Amino acid sequence: MTQWIPHDSAFREHHAADRDAVAVAIALCWFMLLAGFIPDMLGNWVEGHSYVPAAHVHAASAVGWMTLLSWQALKVRGGQLAEHRRDGRRIGAVLAVLVIASAFATVWTADHARLARPTFNPAFMAFQLGHLIPFTVLTAIALVRTDRPSLHKRLLLLAVFAVLDTGWSRWLGPDTVKLVGPGWAGQMLLRYPGCWAMLVAMAAYDIGTRRRLHPAFAPAAGLIVATQIGSAALYFTPGWAVLARHLLAG
Repeated sequence: MTQWIPHDSAFREHHAADRDAVAVAIALCWFMLLAGFIPDMLGNWVEGHSYVPAAHVHAASAVGWMTLLSWQALKVRGGQLAEHRRDGRRIGAVLAVLVIASAFATVWTADHARLARPTFNPAFMAFQLGHLIPFTVLTAIALVRTDRPSLHKRLLLLAVFAVLDTGWSRWLGPDTVKLVGPGWAGQMLLRYPGCWAMLVAMAAYDIGTRRRLHPAFAPAAGLIVATQIGSAALYFTPGWAVLARHLLAG
């Protein structure tokens, strides 16, 4: 599964600034996710909207994943590498599977419940499922390749970057659509600027500290952007909304 990632022996595994860079990246991810979800949840609570049971499981597992990621980074900063590896093997894989499975369950059950709403567009499922592809692939490789720390931590961060649209689309996305419109540009800018900014920041960091990109960056970022474009293409494909509605109804 990792053959598509070339190995560059000249790329330095460690740099003095890495621990601070990882901490800043995780903090920014927390901010973008919470900036979208907290106001959205409060608004739903005020309006009396309820969540399907799978959504509660997914929310808890996603917060748990981000908490584990933060805690693991703190262990590395504190030099607790043995504990970092132990907890990653023991908790990481189980929690990742729970995050992914509950995400699929939430999409399916929540969209099924929304079918009765006249304003609901089932084609939206293309975006909901699209970001799960890079998250699943990159997280799986990261958990397998703990023997390469530079690869491991970058893929874990890139996996989170891939799902930042869930927060961004709730935070600044609605205002963007009002300005740009609901077309291709509006749908892309509704969701992905936060992810793009983090991709650019990671690339700039590696070039600034190593004078080169990490060999995993191009294929991983390519997978993320490809699924974003693919999701938008599917969303605008004639007949996809009808098929999605049929699948959800069934």
